[in-house]
Amino acid sequence: MAVNPFDYVKAINEKRPIDNHSGYTPFLSNRAFSYNLDTILAANEMNKYPDLPPEVQFAFMNEAIRKGRRYSSWYKEQDTPNLEIVMQFFGYSKAKALEALQVLTQENLKEIKERMDTGGR
Repeated sequence: MAVNPFDYVKAINEKRPIDNHSGYTPFLSNRAFSYNLDTILAANEMNKYPDLPPEVQFAFMNEAIRKGRRYSSWYKEQDTPNLEIVMQFFGYSKAKALEALQVLTQENLKEIKERMDTGGR
């Protein structure tokens, strides 16, 4: 039976043991637990020791985290208008373009759009 990476998170939340740890991905489990206040410290502790075998990491998380229901949505980046245009126009990385967008005015953005317009359909 194939085990979904989130089945491990569910098993830790329900305090169920799992025998097969071949599909356990510590990164995904740590990320899932980092969104809750009562489990963030355990997730951070496992992030300090990425070389531990999956069985040990699962055992630690299963013992360190109390039984409970934890539902949280994963962080998704918000769509920033004009980001691609600024990145392309100045040749900036995403981080630099976000900083530039804080400084640029609507008039500056309009001028950049006009210069970037190549015409056509």
